[in-house]
Amino acid sequence: MNSLLLDTNVLIYIKDRSSIFHSWAQEILRGEYAYYTTRKNLAEYYAVTTKGAEPALSPEEALADLKDYFQYCQILFPDQTSHEELVVLIAKDKPTGLKVHDYEIAAIAIANGIRTIATNNPDDFKRIDGLQIISPG
Repeated sequence: MNSLLLDTNVLIYIKDRSSIFHSWAQEILRGEYAYYTTRKNLAEYYAVTTKGAEPALSPEEALADLKDYFQYCQILFPDQTSHEELVVLIAKDKPTGLKVHDYEIAAIAIANGIRTIATNNPDDFKRIDGLQIISPG
């Protein structure tokens, strides 16, 4: 079975029935993959869905979603190996600003032997050698 890391936007589309990408995200879940995401993706999910004056979700709803992801995603955490991979990636590609967060996600995936990422933001990962990106369209 192939391994697939779910980026934050995919986690959002899985739950957001109003999104034009909801059916694409649901289709991803019907694939034959072992699903992974990172602690960083889960924190981003919570931050994005609960921010603003009229958040998409209450803190309780977002927390329930995070618990739901535990049912089918293995959660990956940064460790020494992923840190070393991040340093290599940064030295090679020299990402700037907030782009480093995507590089951290990629480094965690690579350190865990995962080379395929599902995302609706393929440009975030396109400079990273050896990754296969699954995106809509």
